Amino acid sequence: MIRKALFVLFLSAGIVSINAQTFIGMEKENVIAAMKSENPDFNKDETVKNEKYNYLKYLSDDGLETWIIVFDSEERCTAVRVTCATSLLTQKRKELNEQYTKRGTDKWNIDYRTGSISVELKNETWYFTITYRPAPKL
Repeated sequence: MIRKALFVLFLSAGIVSINAQTFIGMEKENVIAAMKSENPDFNKDETVKNEKYNYLKYLSDDGLETWIIVFDSEERCTAVRVTCATSLLTQKRKELNEQYTKRGTDKWNIDYRTGSISVELKNETWYFTITYRPAPKL
């Protein structure tokens, strides 16, 4: 029983990272539905309104992650930035290394249905960010 619970916990920890790249190119209403069904431990934060930028903000129940999901004028996701507490740094780097193609220090690449996606981790003093966005076309 404990082994099964640990396995489920391990899988659920990886789901958050896996889903971020799938939002690229997705319509806003579908992102909202996906966050609600696949990440129920995240709550939509509407405390700040910004008329200039089109985005959604989600906070994890434990306060360790914040997701900013950015959309273009046609309501399609163009980027996702995940901000995490430094206590998650080792775990997230491991997940990124296991799931994506490494292309440099704290940089990865994903070949996905919408094209190539660039993933970059930036470590700050009190937090770190993981940014998902379409890779530049060469």
